[in-house]
This record gives sequence, C-alpha cells and structure tokens, in this order.
Amino acid sequence: MPDFVVSAWVLRLSLWIMAVTAVLLAATIVLARIQRRRKAARDRRQIDPIRRDVLTIASGDDEDGSSVQRLLSVPLSGLEAVDGYLVSLLSKVRGAPAQQLVGLLQRHGVVRRARDGLASSSGTRRARSAWAIGLMRVEGEARSVAPLLQDSDRGAAVTAARALGMLREDVAAGPLLRSVKPARRGRGALPAWVVTEALAQLGPGTADTVGAALLSDDPTTRAVAARAIGVAQHVSQRESLRSLLAIEEDQTVLAAVAEALGRVGRPDDIPSLVDLAAPGHHQTVRLSAVRALSELGGRASVAALADLLSDEDARVGELAAQSLVDLDSPGIAALHEVAERTSPEDDVTRAATSYGRALLELRAGSGAGGR
Repeated sequence: MPDFVVSAWVLRLSLWIMAVTAVLLAATIVLARIQRRRKAARDRRQIDPIRRDVLTIASGDDEDGSSVQRLLSVPLSGLEAVDGYLVSLLSKVRGAPAQQLVGLLQRHGVVRRARDGLASSSGTRRARSAWAIGLMRVEGEARSVAPLLQDSDRGAAVTAARALGMLREDVAAGPLLRSVKPARRGRGALPAWVVTEALAQLGPGTADTVGAALLSDDPTTRAVAARAIGVAQHVSQRESLRSLLAIEEDQTVLAAVAEALGRVGRPDDIPSLVDLAAPGHHQTVRLSAVRALSELGGRASVAALADLLSDEDARVGELAAQSLVDLDSPGIAALHEVAERTSPEDDVTRAATSYGRALLELRAGSGAGGR
C-alpha cells in the first residue's frame, strides 16, 4: 500500500484556516455579548424614566391618576422595550390597574402595532403580537388571531391558542378544535392540553360547538372536546358524552370521557364508570374511571371503589383506596370494613387497604384527616 505524503504548505494552510476560524468564532461571541449588553442598557434607558409611575399604577396606588397622566404625556410609541415591559406586567395584575395599563397601551398605539404584527414575516413577532393582544384582552380580535393556529411557526401557533383562551370569545371554539387535527405541511396538531385549556376559558356559549366535536373523525379532537366539556362544566353536553361512550373504541377518548363524566355526570353515570374501571380496558381508562367515581361520590361510588380494592392491578387498587380516603367518613368506613374482613392470604386486597390506611394515618398526623 503506497504511503501518502502531505506537503508542508498544506499543513500550514490547514493550521492558518483553523486559527482564523477560531479567531472569527471568538470575535462573534464577543460581539454578541457586546450587543446584548448594549441592548440591555438601551432597554434600561427607555424603561427607567417610567418605571416608578408604571409600578405605581400596577400596584393600584395611583389614586389621583397622576402617574397615568405623566405616562400619557411621554412619547412611548416606537420604544419596543417599553411596550414589552408594559405588556409583561399585564400577566401579573388584575382589575382596575390592568385596565389602566391597557388604556395606556392603547393610547400609545400598542394594539395597532400588535395587530399589524400578526402578519409579520417573523414568527417571533407574530407570536409576541398574538400574546400582547391576548393579555390586553382586546375585544373583537379573536378572528384576527385565529389564523395563526395554522401557522407554520410552532411557537406562534401555540401562543395563538393561549391568546384565544385569554380573549374568551365564542368564535374561537371552532378554530381551536380544528387546530388539534394534523394539517398539511406540519401545520395543526397543536398540543391537546394547550387547546383544552384555551377552550375551557371560553364562555358557556361554546358548549354546542365543543359538543359537536365529539363526533369528529379525529380521536384527538374527540378527546380534547370531552376534556373541555368536563373542565368548563358544560353540563348541557352530558348526553353527548353518554352517547359517545356507547360507541367509542379509542382508549384515549374513553379516558377523557370518564374524566368529563366525573365533573358533569350524575349518579346514574356510575354504572358506566364501573364498566370503564373493570379489567379489559387500558390502565389509563381504568384510572380515569376510578378518579371519576371519586369525584361523583355517593353510596354507589363508595361501593364500587370498595370492590376495586381487590383488583389485580395494584395501581387501580391503590387509587381506589386513596379515593375512599378522599371521600371522608363514608369512604373511610368502607376501607376499614374491607380491611377487617380480608383474609391474611388475600395479598392483593391487603396491600390496597394497607396503602389506604397508611394514607389515612399520614393525613391524621398532619391534621388533614380523621377516623
């Protein structure tokens, strides 16, 4: 095999290239740090003159309105750092101080700039604009923000969903539900929990729209709709949940329906939940059904949970024991009754009842429980 000889000039050139690259990288890092420091200093110069008045408003201490008047006389338009500072405070204040800050932002054109920013070529700016509109709760802007749910920038789409929840306009329900299903070119398929939280913040006028989504051909959409019905307490959709339960096969959707029935169901839903808690379903479904039984409460729930103490799935038995403890006197009495009649050979039931009694002792020790 022939030996390859590398010329000296090639080695020198390689070393020079490596050295120049290292110098350029170091210079880039230094310049980036200098830029960040300059930006931080510029932001401080913009914010410091107004900080005291802004904090006075945010704390609710501007009783005579002098701080608002001073800020209205300051030309804040175009000062990006000030816009960001004022908008960020909106997530920390409520009531009259928040309304004063929103009025201040509107007077200085922040709403108009945020509305324009929704069509920006920058995904970051689109997200910030949607977030600002949501925090300011600008009325009638849900239709402007909703198209971002299908944005190619994932951050902008998720931020739009959260902003729509804060806007609390009924027209947002349909676009939010459609955003769960995957769309073309990577759009859609937003995280289910984000959409559920946003839907739960909307008003009762969205109940029918959310209920109709239980018939979607997309299982994730059905699951989100079911959870939103439970969290938002859309009791008018109880029958829709029951109808879906009779035909649904997807385990994730069944778990969501069980959770929802725990919140909006009635005692006559207990047999259905007992069926969902029985062996044969996925553990997630069974655990959701156990939690739902605990939320509904009542004698029938206590009896069903007591029976589940002997379940072969240890997690189901433990959750049933915990649920009985959570139900206070009736549940605790049932737990003790099962424990006393359980034979020493029944390791499964003994383990569950021992777990429940241990929880009870811990709570009694901390002053949160009793016998």
